[in-house]
Amino acid sequence: MKLQRHFRLKWVLIICLLGGFISALIYQFNSSLWIEAVRIYDVFHDPHQLKAFVRSFGSNAPLAYILLQVLQVIVAPIPGGAIEFLGGYLFGAKAGFFYSMVGSMLGSWLAFSLARILEKVAVEKIVSPETMRKFDYLIGHEGVILSFLLFLVPGFPKDALCYILGLTPMQLTIFLFISTVGRIPGTLIAILQGAKASDGHFKILLVLVGISALIILICWIYQEKIHHFVKSLK
Repeated sequence: MKLQRHFRLKWVLIICLLGGFISALIYQFNSSLWIEAVRIYDVFHDPHQLKAFVRSFGSNAPLAYILLQVLQVIVAPIPGGAIEFLGGYLFGAKAGFFYSMVGSMLGSWLAFSLARILEKVAVEKIVSPETMRKFDYLIGHEGVILSFLLFLVPGFPKDALCYILGLTPMQLTIFLFISTVGRIPGTLIAILQGAKASDGHFKILLVLVGISALIILICWIYQEKIHHFVKSLK
């Protein structure tokens, strides 16, 4: 077991060093490519640029959106709700919901698998120490019902949970089920908001925004109590 862990950490270090070396070469010898990489990174922080970026792919826009959703789960530079809203706005409720769920499921699978490969030492570099401490009780336990409730409740760091659950004995099929089903309510509301904004149904949009804002506010106010309740179920 120690030999296997040492082997994995060795490869993680090699990949990190190789990535840093390639980045340094690009920065030193190809400034235009580096500028383009920085520009793409900045796109993730601007919803208007995101919309233009996805639309620029034309017929391949659905694939670009799915990949965007995958990256959002793995890297999470912007809130997932913004990308889901964008999916509803660009593709409508049905297609947007489908593309978003496919991207979320693939991203969750990759995050879960990366945690299995990199193990706790490397995951701590991806997930904030505060989040790791908060959900450390899940590590070493399957916690299927607990994990499902955490995915279901708005406001909890679902993307970080994918990495944390990768450190548990939970089976991949069970993880994919609870992470996918648990994301459905929040994804559906955000997608519907985007679709209604695109169709110009602003009254329905305001109602949906009001409902989601109320749910998020309640969950934010009682976040600690909800978390302690879920934790007590262990």
